[in-house]
Amino acid sequence: VTPNQKTPAGSLVPNGYKDATRSFDQIKSWWSQFPNANIGLNLERSGLVCIDIDSYKPECEFNAFIQDRDLPRTLMQKSASGGTHLIYKANEGEDYPGTLCKGVDVKYRGYILLSPSTFDDSPYQWVNSIEPAKAPEWLSKASLQATISSRVPKKLQPSELTARQWPH
Repeated sequence: VTPNQKTPAGSLVPNGYKDATRSFDQIKSWWSQFPNANIGLNLERSGLVCIDIDSYKPECEFNAFIQDRDLPRTLMQKSASGGTHLIYKANEGEDYPGTLCKGVDVKYRGYILLSPSTFDDSPYQWVNSIEPAKAPEWLSKASLQATISSRVPKKLQPSELTARQWPH
């Protein structure tokens, strides 16, 4: 991925995330041509799904949406914009909605950037290094029409998510 951006690195990967590979030789070749490139992860091909929480946006409704749902502790990274990526193992044969609620996307048929990538000169950073948990069953069934609590959501910080939403 183009350094400090979210766009494919031109002629190296003309099909974007669909050109993802695990080939050591191919990756080595790409890094030699673009040593400062960002790292893009093809989620579907990797068997992963990501809940992308834009908690820095005032209209983010994640707190209200998640209130009565189980949210397994999983691999987490802070996005360059200040949001949170919750990365889960995708359930085989499941499809995932593009949006859970305002300010929260589900990334599956696409990619996310991984640390130490940067965007607008801000870094992506790992919050933990645990193994991705199995995606919650409700995730594939959720939709934009999900019932949202009447509570006014506040900005969600990763430390609050860990303390409030995840069992210890």
